[in-house]
Amino acid sequence: MKFLLKPLAVSIALVSMPSFAGGTVLSELGGLNASTAGAGSAAISEGAESAYSNPAAMSLVEKSTLTGSLQVFNLNVAYEDQGSTGNFAGTDSQLDADNAGSTLPLGSVYWVNPMSDKWAFGLAMASQGGSSVDYGDDWRGASLISSVDLVTLQVNASVSYKIDDQWAVGLGFVSEYASLLQTQSFTPNINSELEAASVEFGFNLGLHYTIDDSNMIGMSMRTRLEHTLEGDFNLDRSGNVESYDASLSMIAPSIIKVSGYHALNQEFALLWSADWQDWSKNQSSVLIFDDSGLQANVERNWEDTYSVALGMHYQVNPQWRFEFGVSYETSPLSDSAENISNQYPDLPVDDIYRVGTGFTYQSSEDFSINVFVEYIDMGAPEIYYEGLAGDLVGQYDLNSAVAGVTMNWQF
Repeated sequence: MKFLLKPLAVSIALVSMPSFAGGTVLSELGGLNASTAGAGSAAISEGAESAYSNPAAMSLVEKSTLTGSLQVFNLNVAYEDQGSTGNFAGTDSQLDADNAGSTLPLGSVYWVNPMSDKWAFGLAMASQGGSSVDYGDDWRGASLISSVDLVTLQVNASVSYKIDDQWAVGLGFVSEYASLLQTQSFTPNINSELEAASVEFGFNLGLHYTIDDSNMIGMSMRTRLEHTLEGDFNLDRSGNVESYDASLSMIAPSIIKVSGYHALNQEFALLWSADWQDWSKNQSSVLIFDDSGLQANVERNWEDTYSVALGMHYQVNPQWRFEFGVSYETSPLSDSAENISNQYPDLPVDDIYRVGTGFTYQSSEDFSINVFVEYIDMGAPEIYYEGLAGDLVGQYDLNSAVAGVTMNWQF
């Protein structure tokens, strides 16, 4: 069996792990700041979202607060072939992939409870990334990937300590569950499925400085999570299924974010954020078949990414507030020919532009509702994958949108 398993192992390994590529780390959803495209997320706490976005900002919460959010996320992944060769050349029925994306429901829950005038405790259940891509079994690159579903969930317990009227610090413990289901179609009679999961642990830290009632600055950091997803690789040859233990590496990067909030007058406030994501640690992915000891490395050569966001709040009246924001995030791969060869069809990466808007309605002193929508342009990355029996050459058009509602209860 090893004579067949070895080339399949190498082929599977050459498929990009559906990791938290630049387009799939949606920290603005976890921080509930999509209406400002992520601007201000580490500086303010209007509900209990700071239990996730910046534990130090929990010091701003005066009452026990419960926050819930429901969202719908739509991902569009279109591929246009530009001269693939060999096994990727395909036939007339194996041309482009009009839309390999999907529409997914998302949700998150947060709770912050002030324990004294100094201490506060928080709990968050949210996700900072994932993907669901389905090209089908008859597109040109089906031998690399047919479909992939990656789901992540973080449980974040945190505490904050208010040093004085201006300074506060926070510390959180993070546990993240990641689940992967990935399929490939080598021939009409040979298919594979990789199903794996893991739990990884990390920390998040926070610092918050209140200059005055109108100006605040916050900084947050999330540590890197290095998953080793373990599960089964199932090889289906004309209905005969053979199963092997396998593991696959995946990295969620360290993130450092600095944010500010500045109320210019009673109606208008300016928000901003800047962050760094440690994607340069993601230089390769490793697939290991535990039964045989075979393994293969996928070179990625990713770089750190940086982003900036600018947003605003406009208080229309005591109950209604309008919100808007834009952001820009660099790609973990530059545009050089060498880096194009490191693109993979799980979710190719490029520069990212976000535009978000929404409104908040304060129906009473203890209840508010926020409705938001965000459009994310993930670029048009090129791909030039050099395979053993041909090259996959094409270009993507990537974009997504998210809409949701968030509710805050104080009691």
